[in-house]
Amino acid sequence: MDGRSLARDLAASGFRGRMETDGSLAPLTTWKIGGPVDLLATPSDRDDVRVALLWARARGVPWRVLGNGSNLLIRDSGVRGLVLRSKRALDEIRFDGCSVEVGAGASFPALAHEAANRGLGGIEFGAGIPGTVGGAIVMNAGWHEHEIRGVLEAVETLDPHGVTRVIEREACAMDYRQSRFRASGEFILGARLRLLSDSRAAVRARIAEYAEHRRATQPTELPSCGSVFLKPAGDFAGRLIEAAELKGARIGDIEVSPKHANFFVNHGSATASQTLELVERVERTVAERFGVQLVREFELW
Repeated sequence: MDGRSLARDLAASGFRGRMETDGSLAPLTTWKIGGPVDLLATPSDRDDVRVALLWARARGVPWRVLGNGSNLLIRDSGVRGLVLRSKRALDEIRFDGCSVEVGAGASFPALAHEAANRGLGGIEFGAGIPGTVGGAIVMNAGWHEHEIRGVLEAVETLDPHGVTRVIEREACAMDYRQSRFRASGEFILGARLRLLSDSRAAVRARIAEYAEHRRATQPTELPSCGSVFLKPAGDFAGRLIEAAELKGARIGDIEVSPKHANFFVNHGSATASQTLELVERVERTVAERFGVQLVREFELW
């Protein structure tokens, strides 16, 4: 079925949220790169998520979840089937002392700032990570020594059979930029976090300090996916790329940032094929020069 047919069929199954067909996903990613999707659906609530997952399973329609589109490269040919957008849905945040119940679609930076307003720390690093809470959990998002698993208590999920589960942190298999959710086929509905009581001034000061460091060291003025490669054991991807004399390397409008070599920036009209070509060039050169096989941090759709 084409996008319009998918949308009519999903609506007939009881889906009440917003649907868009055959639109470009590029504006919904931080890299601003990518082709169209057959059907983009934003659930109105958790019941809508269940309807969509059961419908996709019954119809054999492939589906993916899109948060804020960071750490993501979408091919120029786009995505077939259904993309469920969690941003602007499932974005509730409820504080109870140092505990917070947060929906998967909530903005990670917004959560960090709201926690700071309440004198709660532990996620200051999240103020500079342009993603949703659900995406942060999938990737075990972090910055320097800080990771979301440090404050995570439990994750609520919905599987393709429509079954809701609460998964405690120990069962989430979280590691450096990894979790069970990268390949489990579960839709993250929300999570429970345990934050740390502190003064508002102290928490805000740390957020400001981290933000200044990012501005000084990262190309925040241009679209990127965040870090392109994971940190190799005992080294840094950016150092290896710079040592390979690839800072400023460019194909079309995609460039290895002269400011930070592990960020590839889009100067306006970069394509996914150009981006992958540059990624492969960097991988090949670093492997030839230093014998290190870089591992991609971003997802490729």
